[in-house]
Amino acid sequence: MKYSNVTSLEDFYTSRLGSCLAEKISQYLSSRISCEESTLILGYGDPYLNKLESENLFYAIPAGYKTSRWPSIRPFQTVVVDEKNLPFLSYCFDKIIVINFFEFSKHSRQALNEISRCLKINGDLIIIALNKNMLFRKIRHIRNSITEIFSCLNSKNFALRHVFEVGEKSFHEIEEPSPLLLKTAQIFYDMVVLDASREIFAEETVFNLQGALSLP
Repeated sequence: MKYSNVTSLEDFYTSRLGSCLAEKISQYLSSRISCEESTLILGYGDPYLNKLESENLFYAIPAGYKTSRWPSIRPFQTVVVDEKNLPFLSYCFDKIIVINFFEFSKHSRQALNEISRCLKINGDLIIIALNKNMLFRKIRHIRNSITEIFSCLNSKNFALRHVFEVGEKSFHEIEEPSPLLLKTAQIFYDMVVLDASREIFAEETVFNLQGALSLP
């Protein structure tokens, strides 16, 4: 990730819109995090750290983000990592929350391999991503759209349980998401939250990620 994009994210999250979206997403994350569970935040988590309460919350900053300021929240539970070789034991986290990472990553599939390795069986993966087609066009080097992220999830057999479109005045779940609905939603939302689980589901409960690959 380029330094200009780190500073662009910092500027965005200090804006009224960015602060509003971070607050909405933090409320959702708080409802999904338990103090008894070990949770890892990977990516640009600075705007969310002071809103999440858990003694078992760890923060991994990809090496490309190192120009960002070292967080004052949980400084001793923070580490700079190579996303292709995470310094954690296999199956050690109950939840992994990936924030503003996959959009910019050159190694999204390799990173997902590592995330999958570190996540417990039946663990949860939550992805928070910028909408490539909306106001974030001014941030350069956004490599991966929601389509590519779906493709990565599908390759590792993650079951996508919930999709939320997030805007200044909305936090809306896309009911029974389909490629057409997701394509339409991309016109309106500012950010998206993907809530997935690494487990074997009955066929009817798994969101059909294959169909999403037809999106532009």
